[in-house]
Amino acid sequence: MFRTLLINPGSTSSEVSIFEDENEIKSARMIHPVSELRKYPKILDQFPYRSGIIKDQLNEWNIKKGDLAAVVGRSAIGKKESGAYEVNQKMIDDVKLFMTKIGHAAGMGCMLAKEIADEHGIPAYVAHNVAADFDRMAKVSGIPLIERRAVYHVQNIDGVAELAARELNKNIEDVNLIIAHLEGGMSIAAIAGGKLVDVSSAFEEGPFTTERSGALPVVSLVELCFSGTYTREQIRMMIRGEGGMVAYLGTNKISEVEERVNRGDKEAAFFLEAMCYQISKEIAAMASVLKGLVDVVILTGKILESRHAVEWIAERVAFIAPLKTYPEQEALVFARAALKVLRGEEKARIYA
Repeated sequence: MFRTLLINPGSTSSEVSIFEDENEIKSARMIHPVSELRKYPKILDQFPYRSGIIKDQLNEWNIKKGDLAAVVGRSAIGKKESGAYEVNQKMIDDVKLFMTKIGHAAGMGCMLAKEIADEHGIPAYVAHNVAADFDRMAKVSGIPLIERRAVYHVQNIDGVAELAARELNKNIEDVNLIIAHLEGGMSIAAIAGGKLVDVSSAFEEGPFTTERSGALPVVSLVELCFSGTYTREQIRMMIRGEGGMVAYLGTNKISEVEERVNRGDKEAAFFLEAMCYQISKEIAAMASVLKGLVDVVILTGKILESRHAVEWIAERVAFIAPLKTYPEQEALVFARAALKVLRGEEKARIYA
């Protein structure tokens, strides 16, 4: 039996799980309030804060040296082969450079895994799943200099697709799915025959989220950029970090928005439904990509913490196909990647 620690830093939270083989025995999700994240000028500056919170959780679980076989972090590398990569200094250096360009907390996955693994004297890995690409037609943006990219939550969407196919008693090659990963980052994917057909980019397209602006009216955005009022970094934060619910309601917690709706807060209800309106439009767009041949529409991610959100989306997309909700599958995907190495079924890949 192998016990592994899994670390998944997201834009607004850090999640940790402990698995014994394929069985999750402990899990915790630490929400990072906007007021706390604003203390750090750059996302990488959050590292000590997130590291301290994770270590506090391990102490609470009484995890000691010798209790773990490996630590697995979320991947932010760009390699073209899937698998478990052992964390080394080159990976950390490359990811730090990536974070200066993209600015997403996922990059801390390898760093957090390495720091804790070194303290326990065990290996650190990242579980890397290669994102699928889509056909040339889906890449067309309208400007030849800009090409649409398949940027999405590959681990969870792939894991949920496999789970849905099993529950439908079908092979993944025989189902058409729309999977909506909905939280701080959102990606809504059309999958046919086990292959990605199209997806809304989690970084720059789709609905607004708890902290991202989603797609914007482009001419108005250009005017804002060249108004002389805001810096490049301020605009980037409006788009990713302080957009969406943070801008409208001052919170990045979907559970807090839900509580406010339950207390009769009309503004919270309005903007939550507005987000669901945009999510539903994107789901319907993906249905058109699949020519209306959809076996099931799936919602996954932190959106499930809001009963109102699930109901409002269901009302608008029920005509497409049956709707199902699934918890995230990323942790199990991480665990399986490490187990293949620990069991000697595969060798850890060397990042170079």
